[in-house]
Amino acid sequence: MQNLLQIIAGIIGFITYCFLCFKILKSKAEQNFAAFLLWAILSIITTITVSIEEGNYWLSLGNVLGETAIAILLIVKKKIAWKWIETLTALLVIICLVIWFFAGEKAAIVSSSLATIIASVPQMASTYKKPSQTPTGIYVSFLLANLLSLYAGKSWTIEERFYPASAVVICLVIAIFSIKAFYKPFGFRIIKKSS
Repeated sequence: MQNLLQIIAGIIGFITYCFLCFKILKSKAEQNFAAFLLWAILSIITTITVSIEEGNYWLSLGNVLGETAIAILLIVKKKIAWKWIETLTALLVIICLVIWFFAGEKAAIVSSSLATIIASVPQMASTYKKPSQTPTGIYVSFLLANLLSLYAGKSWTIEERFYPASAVVICLVIAIFSIKAFYKPFGFRIIKKSS
C-alpha cells in the first residue's frame, strides 16, 4: 500500500506540473526560471540517491520531469532571470555533488533537500511580491502530493521522508504567500503592521 501511495504522489506532482505548464503558456502564471532549473538539478540528485538507498523516490522523480519541463518552457518563452540568490544556489548544487561524492547517499539526500529549500527562495520572494501571479491551486496540489508522499514513507528514515518533508515546507510557504492575493480585495491583511 505504501508503494502505491508513493507512486500516486509522484503522479499527482507530475500532473500538477502539466497544469502549471498550461498556465505559463497562457501567461497567467509568473514562475522563476532559475528556481525551476536548480530544483530540477537538485531533484535529479535526490532521485538518484534515494533510489540507490531504496527509498521513497517517486515524488522526486515526478518533480524532475515537471521541473525540467517548466525550465525548458520558461527558456522558450524567454522568461529567464539570474540574480545573486541563483548564483548562491548553483554553488549549493556543486556542494551537494561534493558531499555526495565524499559522504555518500544519505548525506546527499539531506544536502540536496536543504539546498532545494534554499533554491526555492527566488520563487517564494516572487510569490510574496506578486501573489496574484502565482497559481494558489497549483501549489496546494503540490502540497497535497508532498503530504501524501510524506505519509507514504515506510519508516521515519532520511531516504523515506526527508525529501517529502522539505517539499512540504516549500509548497506550504508558497501557497500561504499566494493566498495573500485573495485577501486584498476584501481589505484583510495576513500580517498586521505595527504602528
